[in-house]
Amino acid sequence: MKKIDDARIDYGKFVLDDYRDDSIVTDRHIAEIYGIRGKNVFYLPRGEQAKTFACAQRLCKWFLRRRLGAGNRVVAVGGGSIGDVTGFACGIYKRGALRLLHVPTTVVAMVDSAIGGKTALDVDGVKNAVGNYFFADVLTDFSFLATLGDDQLLSGKGEILKYFMLCGDPDLVKRPLNEQIAFCADYKREVCLRDPYCEGERNKLNFGHTVAHAMELALGLPHGVAVANGIFYETSLAFRLGLCDANYAEHWRNLAKSLFDVYPFTEEMAESLLQDKKNVNGQIGFVLPAEFKPVLLDISRVKALLLQ
Repeated sequence: MKKIDDARIDYGKFVLDDYRDDSIVTDRHIAEIYGIRGKNVFYLPRGEQAKTFACAQRLCKWFLRRRLGAGNRVVAVGGGSIGDVTGFACGIYKRGALRLLHVPTTVVAMVDSAIGGKTALDVDGVKNAVGNYFFADVLTDFSFLATLGDDQLLSGKGEILKYFMLCGDPDLVKRPLNEQIAFCADYKREVCLRDPYCEGERNKLNFGHTVAHAMELALGLPHGVAVANGIFYETSLAFRLGLCDANYAEHWRNLAKSLFDVYPFTEEMAESLLQDKKNVNGQIGFVLPAEFKPVLLDISRVKALLLQ
């Protein structure tokens, strides 16, 4: 099984003919755009609908029918959901015998979900309730950006905003999008190399995601838009807890509001925080600025601070 130290990010062109001998996993929308078809192609449903045990099981059965084993390569072409399901299936199939290459086609996948080996399925309406680690190589082809709509590009900027805050680099926002993506991807890879299993420093990459997952499920928001909302509310939470000062909080909240619609945080969303995977002994797990360290809060205190 590949180790995080061996997992690479390459920046280049995705040439389909180079992967005719591999097993390719994608969805029909992506396949139609890029002409990905053939007996070596498996189609998952588009988006969050793919992240189920049933889809992962069908994918494993397809691996068996193709008699895949140690040394065979699977190529996941798509956004975060394609990567999550394919990575999960590869991680459990023959105890991780396969090799995996992610070819991310969205900004969110390029800067975040394709890197670092985390996989996830949704269960009973709980986002990312089940998952494992399966480290993979990544090929990032910036020409995919030309096929993305404005809504998908905006969603990607939600994850990029997270990295703006983590690195504290005010000039990052001025760079071209492909440079922003490469910076964020390399930043995440370096963090994951130091802490592959989220036992310390890697936790800071969860900033914004506790609130984001609740809002994503409740409102059906694109992931990056939900992350931007999570950044807004979790920065507010940090300020009200005295973890950052007013100038810091206002700067980042105003930037989030200038780029994204900010939606009300509701009682229903607060209740769904009780299922977050970062929780400990019934307390809600957050990663809050300005130090981006884990914080545990009782649900009643979360409601008192955020439902205002």
